[in-house]
Amino acid sequence: MTGEVRSVGRALDILSAFSSAHPRLTLSELADAVGLPRPSVRRLAVTLIDRGFLRQDPDGAYLLGVRLLELGSQVTASSAITHRAGPAADELARMTGETVLIAEVDWTSLSLLIIGKRHPVQPAAATSPVGHRYAIATGCLAKAVLSGLPPAGLASVVPKLRLTPRTTSSIVDPDALAADVAASRARGYAIQSGEFLPGMSGAAVPVHVSGRVVGALAVLGSTMRYPGPELHRAGRLVRSVLTATTR
Repeated sequence: MTGEVRSVGRALDILSAFSSAHPRLTLSELADAVGLPRPSVRRLAVTLIDRGFLRQDPDGAYLLGVRLLELGSQVTASSAITHRAGPAADELARMTGETVLIAEVDWTSLSLLIIGKRHPVQPAAATSPVGHRYAIATGCLAKAVLSGLPPAGLASVVPKLRLTPRTTSSIVDPDALAADVAASRARGYAIQSGEFLPGMSGAAVPVHVSGRVVGALAVLGSTMRYPGPELHRAGRLVRSVLTATTR
């Protein structure tokens, strides 16, 4: 990349090598992941540890450092979608006692990043943690952001999506997804039951800033507590609370 400082790029490559699937990496694994010699990785790692961006366990394995958590909280706090949907998320958590998620969309990578979460009072199925990124595909958050696009925009995006099944209820047919999204747009909210995780249902609405879709707001709970009528009721609630708090 023109203008890139090589050492900075390599340091960022090291940080980017970590993921939810690989939260701990040995020196050899880190060197293989970034394609650098072990001595070079070790020197960069020492600097990153000194600055708080990496940690090292007694067994020598590397982990991401707490400085990233501090910076991540600033990213969340300064996000446009947090300012837009944060008050609604607080109110929905108070009203429902369920998990509430705020997801930011990246249209370049066609992905969603969980940027805010309100934890449930009710017993809950596992949901994505803050900082988790996943491809736009199935589930109410994905369908909500897609429903915020105009029909022409949706038609151009859907063929680019990788519709891989997460559960037996996941939508993997592009035409079926487009039809579901069109129905979501018409009623003002998207719903899902067991599409993203077994036993989890949810309702979500798109969040707009300056006329463009920047993400989605969702309430998620156990499928047992959200049969069809309750799921639609939840969708209408998310839509009305977001509208009321953003006037």
